[in-house]
Amino acid sequence: MDELPDPAGGIHSLVDGMALALHRYLTNHPQLLLCRYELALEATRRPELRTFFDATGRQFHEPLTALLRAAGSRDPERHTLSLVAWSEGIMFSCVAGAFHASVPDLAELRAWFGELLRGMLDASPS
Repeated sequence: MDELPDPAGGIHSLVDGMALALHRYLTNHPQLLLCRYELALEATRRPELRTFFDATGRQFHEPLTALLRAAGSRDPERHTLSLVAWSEGIMFSCVAGAFHASVPDLAELRAWFGELLRGMLDASPS
């Protein structure tokens, strides 16, 4: 979270920062991701763990929502959910799912985040 990009840097700054963060998780910390998924599943059975898991998630979601708001998102809460859900899907697929043998490289992640963020931050009417 200390390395979140400055929204004043434009979409390229956001794309680079988010792609780098996701790439680091996928390449440097796959075991932590597996533990996180185990914890998420256990939290569905233990309310005290659910409380902790949700509070920990807010430590990431709230700054991301603020970042998207500052970058011009017209619906930062919805866009946060979309980015988190997409990132979670990539992480799960590449760590424990069907794509575990083919982690995307940094260039691929930049391209994908670019597509997502341009779609979210485009100022044209929808």
